[in-house]
Amino acid sequence: MKTANLRKWTALLCTVLTVISLFALPVFAADENANGANKTPWGLIIGIAIGVVVLAVAVVLCIKFWDKIKKFLRVYKSEAGKIVWLPWSQTKKSTLVVLVLLVAFAVAIALIDLGLSEAFLAFIGLFQK
Repeated sequence: MKTANLRKWTALLCTVLTVISLFALPVFAADENANGANKTPWGLIIGIAIGVVVLAVAVVLCIKFWDKIKKFLRVYKSEAGKIVWLPWSQTKKSTLVVLVLLVAFAVAIALIDLGLSEAFLAFIGLFQK
């Protein structure tokens, strides 16, 4: 009984999201021409139609293969429970090392870029005299 209810709620949620997107997207993408009249671009309409079709196919596939999806999620949850996380002190140290190296490499790349750009401008300046 729970699976049927979940399927219904999933289908309802996807339908609501589709309806909202159908009404909201043209408002945001309205284009004004020289006369000031609103015109909706055809690309937007085609994009919305493709999005609705993709969403409908996704909903149908989710409903059709719901048992396989549930099995996958169950296996994923059990495998995720087997992950061994580092202790907090080691996580802090590793994060600090990553941040220090990130800043060091950013500074090094910036200096190399600055040096090469100045050298290139100096080289070009030799031929402009």
